[in-house]
Amino acid sequence: MNKDSKRYYKDIKSVFPSRGQQEKRLIRDCKMRIIELGKLKPDITYDELQQHLGIPTDIVIQYYEGADIEYIMRNIRTTRMIRFCIYCILIFILAGFSISAGINIRLYQEIHQGVITHEKTIIK
Repeated sequence: MNKDSKRYYKDIKSVFPSRGQQEKRLIRDCKMRIIELGKLKPDITYDELQQHLGIPTDIVIQYYEGADIEYIMRNIRTTRMIRFCIYCILIFILAGFSISAGINIRLYQEIHQGVITHEKTIIK
């Protein structure tokens, strides 16, 4: 696959909002067609790929027009739940680091104030 073929394949992959088994199969089939076109014409351009296979957004639109609504809704719910869980985990990690940093700063200040670092001696 040349540079334009890789970019076209990457664009197709990035347009799908969720990736279930059917979406992965469609992406794999698109990759096979891109590879076949690349073998027929090694220096194929991005525009030629769009003419032969279609614009990446159009491929996704056609897929979703013919797909089962329940399957799509289930995948979207699953994707939404996974994202929510990841966001919650990231928030808890960030809160933990913030609390840890605050405790470390307070301990550093207490230690710094408790240790004598300078002593003045007055000689008469």
